[in-house]
Amino acid sequence: MRRFTYEAHVKKLLKNKAVKREYEKLLPEYELAKSIIEQRLKKKMTQDDVAKRTGMPQSTIARIEGLTHGLPKLSTLKKIADALDSRLIVRLQDK
Repeated sequence: MRRFTYEAHVKKLLKNKAVKREYEKLLPEYELAKSIIEQRLKKKMTQDDVAKRTGMPQSTIARIEGLTHGLPKLSTLKKIADALDSRLIVRLQDK
C-alpha cells in the first residue's frame, strides 16, 4: 500500500484551478494557524497548556488552530502570543 502524505494531497488538489483560487484566498488564515501550532509544538506545549496561560477554554484554542470559527480578535492573538512567549507581528505587504 502506497502512503499518501499531506503535502502530496495538497499538491494534487492545487492542480484544480478553482481549488487553488480558494486555497489562496485562505492562505493568510492557514499561515496564522500554522504559526500558532508550530510555536506551541516548539515550546512543547499542549492546547490545554496554552488555554491555561491565556485564561481561555482549550476548545477555543482548538477552534483557532483549526480555523473552524473564523479569525480570532487581535486581542486574542496577543494573549496566545504571550502564552507562547512569542511576539505577534501583523503587517501588510505588497502583492
